[in-house]
Amino acid sequence: MNSRYKIRALSARAKALIYSYIVIFSAFYFLAGPASAARLLPVLGEIKDLSSRPVAGARVTLINEGDDSSGASDLTYSDEKGVFHFINKTEGIYSIVVHCEGYLPYQDSFNHTAAERRLVKICLTKSDSYEPEVIYLAKNTGNLYGSVICDDTDEPIADAVVSIADKFVQTNDQGGFKLDNIGVGPKLIKIQKNGYEKLEKEIIVTIKTQNVVIRLNKIVKYSTIVGRVRIKGIKEHECPPIKVYLAGKTGVTDYKGTFKFENVAAGNYPIILIYNKKEIYNDIIKVERGISAYEILLEKI
Repeated sequence: MNSRYKIRALSARAKALIYSYIVIFSAFYFLAGPASAARLLPVLGEIKDLSSRPVAGARVTLINEGDDSSGASDLTYSDEKGVFHFINKTEGIYSIVVHCEGYLPYQDSFNHTAAERRLVKICLTKSDSYEPEVIYLAKNTGNLYGSVICDDTDEPIADAVVSIADKFVQTNDQGGFKLDNIGVGPKLIKIQKNGYEKLEKEIIVTIKTQNVVIRLNKIVKYSTIVGRVRIKGIKEHECPPIKVYLAGKTGVTDYKGTFKFENVAAGNYPIILIYNKKEIYNDIIKVERGISAYEILLEKI
C-alpha cells in the first residue's frame, strides 16, 4: 500500500469519526434542550372570607411584574370551593388582584419560584356599599378597611386596637375594622391586642379605598428548655442519671444525657448538676421565650 492510499484511508476514517461526534452531540442537544429554558410552574390559591367560608366566583387577575411585556396579566375565577389556579407560569415576582361583588378588593404580591411554591391564601372582607371602580380625584383622603387575624391559626382577632395618627378603632368579632378619611401618603399603622405582639408598620394611603389583612403573633410567655449532658470518655448512650436543678424545677438525665423542662418563664437562672450527691456543674443560663436548647460538656464526673 503506497503512502498516498494510506492518507486517503486515514482521511475517510477521520471523516466517519467526526460525523459520529456530530450525530451524538445533536441527539444530546435535542433530548436535553436549551439549558436556559424558563421553568413553567402552576400558581394555586384559595379565597375565603373572615368566617373561613370559601368565596366562589371571585375574579382573580395575575400580573407578572417582571415580564418583558411590562406587566402581562392573566384572568380566572374561583370555583365553588374558592379555589383558583393558573398554569404554566414562569418564575418571578407576581401581583395578584381579586374582585368579588359584596367584598372589598384585595391586592398582594409574591415571589413565584420552585423553591418557594406555596398555596396563595386570600382572605376577603365583606362590604355591601363599596364601589371599587369609583375614584374621586378631588379628594386628598382615603379609607382603610381590613381585618386582623392570628398568624398561627388564621382566626380573626376581636377587640384589637388599630390606629393611624389620632384615629383609632377596635376590631369587631370578625376581626374587621374601618378607618375613614385618612390623609393620603405614607402612614404608620399600629395594632395592639393583649396576648399578642404589638405591630407597627408603614403603609401608603391612597384616595382609593384599600383592604388589608394584618397578622399578629401570639406572645409566648413561657419557655421549653431542652438540654443534653455529654461526658468526656463516656459513650453517647451510656450516660448515668444526673440530677438537674433549674428555675425551682428538678429533672434527671436519661441514658442519652438529655433533660427537659417546660413552662419556664423567660429570664436568667442558675443550672446545677448533681451526681452521687456531689455538685459537678454550676452555671447561669439565659432562658428566652419559645424553645431553648443547651449542651453541657463535662470533663469527668
